[in-house]
Amino acid sequence: MFFVVMNFAYAQVKLGVKLGATATNVNFNATTDLDDFEFPTAHRMNFTAGVVAEFDLMEDVLGLRTSLEYARKGYNIDLDKFREKFNDIKKLSGDWYSLYEYVQLPVNLVYKMDNFSINAGPYLAYGMGGTEFADLKGELNDGTPIDFSETNALTPVLNGIPENTTDIVTDTGILKYYRALDMGINLGLGFTIKDFLINVQYQQGLTNLTPEIKDDPDFKPTDLIAKNNVLSLELTYYIPFKK
Repeated sequence: MFFVVMNFAYAQVKLGVKLGATATNVNFNATTDLDDFEFPTAHRMNFTAGVVAEFDLMEDVLGLRTSLEYARKGYNIDLDKFREKFNDIKKLSGDWYSLYEYVQLPVNLVYKMDNFSINAGPYLAYGMGGTEFADLKGELNDGTPIDFSETNALTPVLNGIPENTTDIVTDTGILKYYRALDMGINLGLGFTIKDFLINVQYQQGLTNLTPEIKDDPDFKPTDLIAKNNVLSLELTYYIPFKK
């Protein structure tokens, strides 16, 4: 009886591991007078890795695929557009980015057509930390040189920024925090070759990453809306268990 149950389980569930290359970004939208925080962003190359379980719901036609992943998200600052936005800058070059780290759980319904598949569903992610890095050189219009290098930790928060945050908005300190819980939707197209799945997926965050500031009742997270979006190319290897 035990072996019958195990054979049934193996027939219904596939387990695997996956690695993905991702192009991540965050779109900022200032809805009040915080235009200076509406930074021009560009995609940043990141990655995701995790373990996968796929459940066969309807005779290789319909399935449920979920995974537990470590995912890096974030964005680059587009320096050319930043220079145009703040037009007192004559020259600007270097590297400026923000990196968010998450543990992520997507749950996708999968429709299969021979070797092809379409998947869609929600995801839930929890922030584990992050880094803001800037190494910039340039020149202002008045000839003042720009030589700036700084690394800051990014802090995920569940219930708003707790400590005294005097002037945190005016000195861009708000961008050093982000909302820990992120939710959104996935949409992907896959192709199966033997025990491998190649999947192209788009992920759109629905959660505003801007947290509340507890000691600033005049600031609302909706004053600065920031949402993750990710385009990924993923390779999953399903472990071929013997029946």
